[in-house]
Amino acid sequence: MIKLTKLEKPAILKDNAAAWTQVLLDRVANGTKPSDSEKNKYRHPDVKSVLILETNGKCAYCESKLLHSGYGDVEHVAPKSTNVAVTFEWENLTIACDVCNTNKGSKFSNGVGFVDPYLHDPADHFIIIGALILAKAGNDDARLTEETLKLNRTELVERRGQRIRNLRDQVEVIRRAPAALRFILIENLNEEIQADKEFAAISRACIPLLLN
Repeated sequence: MIKLTKLEKPAILKDNAAAWTQVLLDRVANGTKPSDSEKNKYRHPDVKSVLILETNGKCAYCESKLLHSGYGDVEHVAPKSTNVAVTFEWENLTIACDVCNTNKGSKFSNGVGFVDPYLHDPADHFIIIGALILAKAGNDDARLTEETLKLNRTELVERRGQRIRNLRDQVEVIRRAPAALRFILIENLNEEIQADKEFAAISRACIPLLLN
């Protein structure tokens, strides 16, 4: 997980979110069930495309590339099931892989007890040891986030481990390369810490150790 920054609200939400929300609130007040179309307008392609852009094409939580783990689900940070008023709230929307989205479910009402990568810098809450992302000691919110999302599930640890091995191999090439080539190779290595790279948090933690 890395720090994320919210992009500008899509025009479709600027123009329609208030009206869409009122429909849901009226349904709740009348005791009637909204239709799937009324509930799911947050999945509009214009909304999803901006979310994919702001998350660098990755799950906002585990940093899996979306095309590597599915097409991604539009996710509500604070669950809409407990507060329909946040269903179309731009600051409450992100994108997640289907595993993280399912694991999170309707937990963390109003975002309480959750490390939100838009509001918090995950580097302040988690430590990275090898392929593991662990809550810092005494940080209950981070521990709950880690365990709920299963941030160290087997498939993630395996893929992160491969990432670390690839970084190690790049460092080995740099050490053996002629001096004239090292600058270019180091520039290539530094690309691995950019936000659009899968598991950027892992690379940011591991590369300094590998270079020592």
